[in-house]
Amino acid sequence: MPGPATPPSERTSRRGVVVLAAGHGTRMKSGTPKVLHPVLGEPMLAHVLRAAEALEPHKVAIVVGAGRQAVQAWVEAHPPRSDWAFAVQDPPRGTGDAVRVALPALDDCDEIVVLYGDVPALRGETLQALVQARGDAPVSLLVARVDDPAAYGRVLLDDEGRVLRIVEYADATEAERAVDLINVGMMAMDGDFARAGIAKLQAGNAQGELYLTDLLEQATAAGTPGRPCVAADASEIHGVNHRGELSRATETLRGRRNAALMRSGVTMEDPATTWIEATARVAADVVLGGGVELRGATSVASGAHIERGCVLRDTAVGASAHLKPYTVASEAQVGAHTAVGPFAHLRPGTVLGAEVKVGNFVETKKTVLEDGVKASHLSYIGDAHVGAGSNIGAGTITCNYDGVNKHKTVLGERVFIGSDTQLVAPVHLADDVYVGAGSTVTGDAPAGSLVISRVPQRIIEGWTERKRAKMAAEKAARTADKPAGP
Repeated sequence: MPGPATPPSERTSRRGVVVLAAGHGTRMKSGTPKVLHPVLGEPMLAHVLRAAEALEPHKVAIVVGAGRQAVQAWVEAHPPRSDWAFAVQDPPRGTGDAVRVALPALDDCDEIVVLYGDVPALRGETLQALVQARGDAPVSLLVARVDDPAAYGRVLLDDEGRVLRIVEYADATEAERAVDLINVGMMAMDGDFARAGIAKLQAGNAQGELYLTDLLEQATAAGTPGRPCVAADASEIHGVNHRGELSRATETLRGRRNAALMRSGVTMEDPATTWIEATARVAADVVLGGGVELRGATSVASGAHIERGCVLRDTAVGASAHLKPYTVASEAQVGAHTAVGPFAHLRPGTVLGAEVKVGNFVETKKTVLEDGVKASHLSYIGDAHVGAGSNIGAGTITCNYDGVNKHKTVLGERVFIGSDTQLVAPVHLADDVYVGAGSTVTGDAPAGSLVISRVPQRIIEGWTERKRAKMAAEKAARTADKPAGP
C-alpha cells in the first residue's frame, strides 16, 4: 500500500464538498425525497452534512433534482456551518454529470470531495482518512471489504496497492468476482484533475450517463493511479435505497450513539431499546431506563435518573432530577432535584423549578411551577404561574379556556389548593391563600385569606331506609303488572 500521505492541512487551503442528493428514491415508494427520510430523528442528508464538516470545507455544493424544492427548503432552514450552494441536475445523467453541474459553485477550490446524500452512517473520521489517503495522487477512492460483496463493483488494485480499475459485477470474471474489495463511490480529487477529467467524460453506455468512476481509468492511463482508502467499518458505507435499508442505517447510528454515550459515563439499563438522537446531550452519571427516547434538542444534566418509557423532546432536565416511568415532555424545563411522574405529561412551555414534585396523571401546559411546588395527583395546570412552596391538591383544574381565548391563573407563594378545585381563569390568588376542597374559584383573593365555595352540607336522617322501601315497592308493582307467560 502507498506510504504515509501528506496531511490535508498542508496540501490544500480550500476544499470543496459535493453532496449528491438528486436521486428519485423510487424504491422508497414515497412522496418525500429520499435524502429527507429520517434516520435517528434527522434527515439522512443532515448526517452526511455533519460528517462533511469534519473536513472543514471551504464550500459545499448540494446537487438536487427530484423534490429539490423540499430539499432546498430543509437545507436553508438548517444550513451547514460552511458556505453552501445548490446545483440542479435535471434530467439525471449519472454521477459524473452530477459533479459536472456542481463544479461551477466550487471554482476556487483546490480539492473536490464527492459524497452521497443517502449514506447517513458515514463518519467524519472516514472522510478525513479519504483525503489523507490521496497524498500527491490525483484521486483517492473510498472502498470497503465485505463478507458478501454481492453485485457491488469490484475494485482491482495493481501490485503497488493503487487503484487499477473498477469492474462492475456483470462484467467481472469469476476471479474478479472473488475480490472482496468493493467500490463505495466517494472520492477526493485534486481540483484541476477533477475539472479536466469531468470535461473528458463520455456517455458511452446504454444508459447514456456520465460515470464518475471513469476518472480512475483516466488517472491510470496518465500513469498516476488513484489510491484506495479502506473504510474501517463497512457498516458505515451502506447507502439507503428502500425502507429496510433505512431501518438498518437507523440501527447502525443508534447503536453507535448509545455506545459512545456509555463510554462517556451514561448508564443504560437496556441499550437495545434506548433511543438518543444526535442532537440530544446527556451528561455523565445519568441513568436511562429501557425504552427511553431523548429527541431533538433534549439535554440531561449529571445525576438525573430517567426511568423506563419516558419520551422527551426538546426538553432540558436538571441535575439529579428524577423522571419516573412513562413521563412525556415536550419543549419543557425540569429543574434540579425535581421529581416527575409516573405517567405525567409536560406540554410546551412548562418550566419546573428546583425540588418540584409533579405526580402521576398530572398535565401541565405553558405553566411555571416555582421551587418546591407540589402537584402530586390527577391535575391539569395550564396557562398558570404557581409561586414557590405552593401545594396543588388532587383533581385540581385550571379552567383556562373560555371557548375563544386562553386565560392565566396566578398563584402566589405557599398557596394551598384543596382537592377537587376548579380555578376559573383569569384568577389571581395572593401569597398564603388557602382554598377549601371542592371549591370553584372565580375571583381573586388577598394574601392570607381562605376561599371556600361549596353548597352547604345537609344531613337527612333515616333517608336510606325510606329510599330502599320505596324502591322495593316500585319493583314489586312492576312485577305485578308484568303479563303472565303463555
